[in-house]
Amino acid sequence: MKEINLNKIADFKEWHESARECILSGIPPNQIVWQTDTNKQTNLFIDTPVHIAKNKIEKISVPASFLDMAQSAICHSSPQRYDLLYRILYRLQYKNKNLLNLKTDSDVMHLQKLVKAVRRDAYKIKAFLRFRVLEIEEREIYIAWHEPEHYTLEMVTDFFKTRFRNMQWSILTPYRAAHWNGVALAYEDNPDPALFPTEDDFERHWLTYYKNIFNPARLKTSAMLNQMPKKYWKTMPETVLIKDMIDTAEQKTREMIQKSNGA
Repeated sequence: MKEINLNKIADFKEWHESARECILSGIPPNQIVWQTDTNKQTNLFIDTPVHIAKNKIEKISVPASFLDMAQSAICHSSPQRYDLLYRILYRLQYKNKNLLNLKTDSDVMHLQKLVKAVRRDAYKIKAFLRFRVLEIEEREIYIAWHEPEHYTLEMVTDFFKTRFRNMQWSILTPYRAAHWNGVALAYEDNPDPALFPTEDDFERHWLTYYKNIFNPARLKTSAMLNQMPKKYWKTMPETVLIKDMIDTAEQKTREMIQKSNGA
């Protein structure tokens, strides 16, 4: 049995290098234990000899679609993701190069599920992230706190670099922070959530804008909750207005109708 210790969170390159070495050595998936700092496990068979494939390959060749999906799936929080990815990689090399075309295969279905969850989580960061402003030494620094379900911060930093390239900002998550100074991007592990300001003047302007654009006649509460689950509300300032807007939507809709009818 071979034990592989991964030192970095959701690092595709680190996993890929280890997986490549094992594939070329012909080590089957059931002969490997993938370990991380957050997923240590005791294996009674770790000292048993490693059984390798009889016909080892000399070169790895996988579909580009697998590499694309693997780079997303590696960001999932599931401890089983490393084993799943290696098992699929092994099967692609030693058993069926067309494995990904088998839509009902349990491993392929599991991979697609992880990829979908990760990409949706990355989208949620872009949709629900809210910055607050700190003034430090006469400089404005925009800070946001977000709690993703998976390790998706790195997937969205290019988006924020492009959209807010002239701002100095920091995005904090429970596992890592991204800091942009207008020139370079830096990461910091385990940031202090207390760095996120409790409020700012910019936020008050945003609340006024959000309240003014709300259309009570188009309110669909169930659809809103489906697209904006409550677990994200604590870092979204506009959510403090939602209950009141829902409670008064019916009355405001009647007022809008009466006004449009000239009443």
